[in-house]
Order: sequence, then C-alpha cells, then structure tokens
Amino acid sequence: MEIEQSFSVPYPRDAVWARFHDMPGIVACLPGASLTAPVDNGMLKLAMTVKLGPIVASFAGDGEMKLDDAQHCGSITGTGVDRKSASRVKGVASFALEALGVRETRVDVKVDYAISGSLAQFSRGGIVKELATRMTQAFADNLKAKLDEAGAAEIGAAERAEPAPEVQAVARASVRMQPANAPLDVGNLFWKILWSRLRGLFSFASR
Repeated sequence: MEIEQSFSVPYPRDAVWARFHDMPGIVACLPGASLTAPVDNGMLKLAMTVKLGPIVASFAGDGEMKLDDAQHCGSITGTGVDRKSASRVKGVASFALEALGVRETRVDVKVDYAISGSLAQFSRGGIVKELATRMTQAFADNLKAKLDEAGAAEIGAAERAEPAPEVQAVARASVRMQPANAPLDVGNLFWKILWSRLRGLFSFASR
C-alpha cells in the first residue's frame, strides 16, 4: 500500500535539509520511535510502539537511511517484527524537499509498506492510513520544533552580543513550542472506526 503526504515548514530548504543529516534527531521526531543502537554509516537499529485501541504493537528491526545532498531527497527503508502478535512490517519512506520561497520548504513524503500477520487486517481499512496521517503531522510538528529550537539558540547567541527584549521573547516562545515525543496512540480512532462500521451494519440490517 502506498501513502503520500506533504507538509511545509517556515524555514529555508538548506536549514531543513541540515536537520535530516541529524539521523538520531530525525528518528526522535517520529512519535513512538527510538534507536536501540548508535547509527552506523546510515544503518539504523529501530524500535517503534503504536497503540491501536486494545492492541499495543512494539516493532523492532533494522533500517537504512540514504541522503542525496544534490537533489535534497532521500529514503528510509526498514523491516520490523512485533513478536507478541507475530506480525511483520516492511517498507520504504521516500522524502524530497522543495523550496517554496526564501523562507519556506515543502516536504513530500511517499510511503510504500506491507504488513503480514494478525495486524494485517488493519491495513485493509482506514486505520493505517489515518495512523500515517497523524504520524506525518506529528513528525512535521516535531521537526518544526527542532528548527525553532535551533533558531532560538542562534538568537540567544546574537542576544548575548547585543541584548534586545523583543528577541528574548521570540527565543522563549520558540523553545516552548517543542512537543514531547510520546508514543503514537490512535486508540480513540480505533473505537471511532469500529463504532462507525457497527452503525453501518445495523443501518443495513434495518432496511
């Protein structure tokens, strides 16, 4: 299954691209994701936990991140296994950055994945698609927060050389924008979709 998402951030493309070179930082932008070992020449040891209603899936596996500096694009490939449900996921996420002006960048993401095992049933409905949408939005928010934090640090350095109250206020506001990187929980969505399907069945039966 393929899913395509796009989002924009109010920063120059070079500044955004520099963030993608911080591979541990990029992984940390994904809710529920973490590295289980240091990055080794683009090779990743990954873990990710997602909660789907009463089901908690904890995937562990290997991945690889490749970057093309000339084209400002790259990809992450990987596989993971949730031993509790005997489910396996494999896929590739490709991304490309496009400058929308001097201070705005669009990030286009295309994900192609396959799920096998007991969790494969969710890939046939709207849950996985909505999960990807929420994950992309959370990734965008976290990436923007990291860029804000880096910008605040630069402002702070300039402020020490020449203090300015209005600059200090901007720096404090930027740091507060950074969200916590919590596991992605789509439990409410799970029950919402389940209830919607049950209502559809009852509506059909009453005709």
